[in-house]
Amino acid sequence: MLKVAIVGGRLQGTEAAYLAKKAGMRSLLIDKREGTIASGLCDEVGIFDVLKKEPMLIKLLKTADFILPALENEEVHQALREIAEEHKLKLAFDPAAYEISASKLRSDQLIRENQIPAPRYYPYGKAPYIIKPSGESGSSGVRKAETDAEVEAFLLAEGKDGTWVIQEFLDGPSYSIEVIGVPGNYRTYQITKIHMDEVYDCKRVTSPCPVTEAQTREFEEMGCRLAEVVKLHGIMDVEVIEAEGQFRVLEIDARIPSQTPTVVYHSSGMNQLAELADIVLHGSFRHPEKENGKYCSYEHYKINRDGCFPGGEHIMNDAGPLTLRTDFFGADEALTDYDLKLDEWRGTFINWADTEEELEKKRNDMISKLENTI
Repeated sequence: MLKVAIVGGRLQGTEAAYLAKKAGMRSLLIDKREGTIASGLCDEVGIFDVLKKEPMLIKLLKTADFILPALENEEVHQALREIAEEHKLKLAFDPAAYEISASKLRSDQLIRENQIPAPRYYPYGKAPYIIKPSGESGSSGVRKAETDAEVEAFLLAEGKDGTWVIQEFLDGPSYSIEVIGVPGNYRTYQITKIHMDEVYDCKRVTSPCPVTEAQTREFEEMGCRLAEVVKLHGIMDVEVIEAEGQFRVLEIDARIPSQTPTVVYHSSGMNQLAELADIVLHGSFRHPEKENGKYCSYEHYKINRDGCFPGGEHIMNDAGPLTLRTDFFGADEALTDYDLKLDEWRGTFINWADTEEELEKKRNDMISKLENTI
């Protein structure tokens, strides 16, 4: 049985632990904090500060077949690289590709240089604009400016030192695709739709998506092209927005994502952690591609005496250790810190069905049961 050492116990670590369980792998979680949300999903937990490189940490990491960084901390990444090199351990991480994707300025420059469609940049687009900090991922620090004057006021207050990416706001559906592999040998996976909350954080992921075959091919080709450009060795996700029938790249991230791989797993049957393990351990894919054709929905709720509230994935960071439950309030599965003694609890609810209509009925029944718990 393969064993993965997951470093980082928050959202990305939770995704990795869930996929490890589905792939039949043992999982070892390493984090310097106790009680992280991923800790309840793993077979073993080690509380260590990776930067200290303690002998006991090294001993534990040696028991794993490969190490998966599941956090966005460049000091930890560097320490893991040094540990892996010194002790000849397998590391599922591409530092060169990550360095490009970790900076929106660098990745956006790459996108422009390779003439890959993207939203236009201030001041060449049309208001409103989205302002994103270069070094953050997801929705962190994102804000909207309705006019050019608002952009100028923001830059006057925050400075024009090149730490911000400012692009026109496009009001269309957002989609994501993952790419795994090495130069010359990449696979893409089922497209997922990203549903945002009011602060541009993903609150729900669904698949399959309402896209044409031509759009699917375009997105797959775009993902592989970007992977070749950054010379990806590992995993990367690409997020786009649809505008006037064309996909335009919003961002790329060369690390294991959260949320979307689980939806891909239930919708298509492809486990991206197993795929990544193939590349890291063998240099090629060993699992055949498949397509199950299920409809899947993945969404987050906070429940307390005031009601049942959907929210972006950030609400899960305040949860206690999560456990995997089946047939939970009508959902096929849930990752939750539910406890009868808690006044407030959280859950990520996962449902799948053969048809979109069956899926929506299951979701509506689930939501009704959650609301009736108040």
